[in-house]
Amino acid sequence: MLQYEKEFDPVIAGRSSTEASAAGYAADDEVYVFDDERLVLAVNVALKTGRPLLLFGPPGSGKSSLAPNVARELGWGYHAHVVTARTEPEDLLWRFDAMQRLNDAQANALQVMDNYYTPGPLWRAFEEGSDRRRCVVLIDEIDKADPDLPNSLLGPLGSLSFTLPWDDSRQVTVAEEHAPLVVITTNDERELPRPFLRRCIVFELRPPSQQHLLRVAEQHLGAHYDKRLAELVADHLLGIRDHRAHTPAGPSTAEYLDALKASHRLHVTPGTREWDVLEAVTLRKREWRHTVPDAPRDSAHDTSGRRP
Repeated sequence: MLQYEKEFDPVIAGRSSTEASAAGYAADDEVYVFDDERLVLAVNVALKTGRPLLLFGPPGSGKSSLAPNVARELGWGYHAHVVTARTEPEDLLWRFDAMQRLNDAQANALQVMDNYYTPGPLWRAFEEGSDRRRCVVLIDEIDKADPDLPNSLLGPLGSLSFTLPWDDSRQVTVAEEHAPLVVITTNDERELPRPFLRRCIVFELRPPSQQHLLRVAEQHLGAHYDKRLAELVADHLLGIRDHRAHTPAGPSTAEYLDALKASHRLHVTPGTREWDVLEAVTLRKREWRHTVPDAPRDSAHDTSGRRP
């Protein structure tokens, strides 16, 4: 076990077995199994250095769900922004309502300029930090945006301040001890700028192991947890992943939980024809057309016009 002074020191799972039993199925954002001590160390390094934590890893490895669960464990606030191809650098700081201002101008009803700006996730986190309320900020899938966006973060995150867009004499700032923890995810679809990478704590998440999947299942299902069924479904997921060795990842942890919950609620077990269909629609997805044989035709309900 790694030994060091921890600011972030989570329990392995997000809720106790007693809580799990009382609550039944857990929501996806209520549980995160912190069973990788390297990841816990990476979070602590980001906290102590004040650097963003940049997460790589295959889809479904838990990149996006880490940030809200770190916030929950620390008792901090949480803000998130999902990046798209249309995301502009300033969207992480503010959004300007140009249409509302145009309408007000045409109606001779202009308001003060700050009424047309909505704070973005970093602005909100800086303001809350100024009130001594720390936050975790998730910037999800940063590789979807233009390469200018990552570099645009270097200024605000480096100085912990930015200038208000309508008044160059005013700044939004936060003290280092109250600064947010910024977690950034990437699917590695586009190479990120080197200056940006140099200013991040970088960690790559591994695809989930069987042991990790079973721990996740136990915490999510609570009193409904069936270890034997969980093992069988996990084995099927790992088998699909091995078959897809040439692709970035197999089914995700969320898809595993979908298959497991459906199996439990529908009383379907692996090895049956019903399981073949359930596995196809929850784990294999578009591969189902090639893995599930057609149901036999019932001649009594054949409407094709052909003779049986």
